[in-house]
Amino acid sequence: MFNEYIIKDEFDVFVAFETMNNRGKKLSDLELLKNRLIYLTTLYNDQELDASERQSLRDRVNETWKEVYYQLGRNKIRPLNDDDFLRAHWIMYFKYSRKTGQDYIRFLLGEQFTPQKVHKKVVQDVVLEAFQEQRPELELDEQEDENGNEQEEAAPVPTAQLSPREINDYVLSLKASAVHWFNSFNPSLSEGPTPKEREWLDRINRLGMGYFRPLIMAILKHEATAASRVKVFQKIERFIFIAFRMNAARANYGSSEFYNAVRALDRGEIDFKEIERQLDAHLVYTFNEDKTLRSGDFYNFLSKKFKSGSGYYGWSAGLRYLLYEYELSLFDAAVQQKVSWDDLLKTDKDKISIEHVYPQTETPEWAKIFKGKSKKIRGVYSASLGNLLLLSTAINSSLQNDGFEAKKTAKYSAGKQRLRHGYSDGSHSEIEVSRCPSWGPDEIQARGHRLLQFMEKRWAFSFQNDEDRERLLFLNGGE
Repeated sequence: MFNEYIIKDEFDVFVAFETMNNRGKKLSDLELLKNRLIYLTTLYNDQELDASERQSLRDRVNETWKEVYYQLGRNKIRPLNDDDFLRAHWIMYFKYSRKTGQDYIRFLLGEQFTPQKVHKKVVQDVVLEAFQEQRPELELDEQEDENGNEQEEAAPVPTAQLSPREINDYVLSLKASAVHWFNSFNPSLSEGPTPKEREWLDRINRLGMGYFRPLIMAILKHEATAASRVKVFQKIERFIFIAFRMNAARANYGSSEFYNAVRALDRGEIDFKEIERQLDAHLVYTFNEDKTLRSGDFYNFLSKKFKSGSGYYGWSAGLRYLLYEYELSLFDAAVQQKVSWDDLLKTDKDKISIEHVYPQTETPEWAKIFKGKSKKIRGVYSASLGNLLLLSTAINSSLQNDGFEAKKTAKYSAGKQRLRHGYSDGSHSEIEVSRCPSWGPDEIQARGHRLLQFMEKRWAFSFQNDEDRERLLFLNGGE
């Protein structure tokens, strides 16, 4: 159904648009901003913006919004949010505010792009360079400058506080940024970044980009070499893993500095080296004087998980990322990729995407292997890092208590229907585990050390010593 409104000539159609749409489905902030910018072009007088310039500016606004909406909707499966992009660009172009919610649109519509700033005129003194006749040098007088150019003062010219040039520059920046915003979310669909850049953007997305997305957009927009962008991406990924995934820092730790860096980078006031320096500086607290990692925060975080019974499995996002990166390290030397990150996304089958090789619910077969271990320490072994395995496909939970030999080979129903694969034909991590002749305390401990050593190599840090690594496996804490 349609409502028809006859708008009188003297009534402002753009104001009517904003007012009427507040009564129906709420418009996105991006839609309101487009209407506002076009509206402002109608308020300038002919001296400030002549007819052709006015049309050109309005066309530019329309072209920009066409490009923005194209990029936001380019991935039909996962379209991007209008207002998230607008806020990220506001941080990059104007300022960062600690306030949350609608602070960005209040600034854009209530402070920056307002009719009042067009109507309010500011007086600017204009000096015109007068045309000069060629005269003999002797005729020069004191009113002429040393270059022979006589200066003529013009009357002050009142102009709008918000100039058409400011609108134009903002619109051009919005248009240029849209593709980089898209690329930050969809590296595999991007065309500009190199394969190495896409690889690291994929990693940061898997890890959780948090408040770094506006900075990623600014980095992609920056005119620099692909190698320098990759280097700063690597620094960001390392920062997120160590600060947020291992040390459980507050979600907004460092946000003010890096939000401010977005604008500074976009304006050319800092370079990638400064971004890297800030990232390193914000990780200083995680290291000892000898450059080894202070594992106390990581240990305390995990200790709470072990007390609740989940252990490393409760590390959730950090565990998934670690095990997937370990899988990729095995894949580097293999022929075929065995597992996709989508296998580990949160779904109804999420709990069986990562398996406890030694199951949480013990069977008599498993009890023999762990004979002599207390009930408490058996639970620790089950939840320890070395016992957790990334699977290439989801497995029916009823089969997770099978013995190790049964898990190593595929399992079929009486009707010869495959119920689950075996470790030997699963992910590269599964294949590695399947090569063990048996699975017990020694194997869990050895694999745990191997994964911790992989962490050190992958994220360029060192635990203090073997005792520090052993403590993080929690295998000696129960007896």
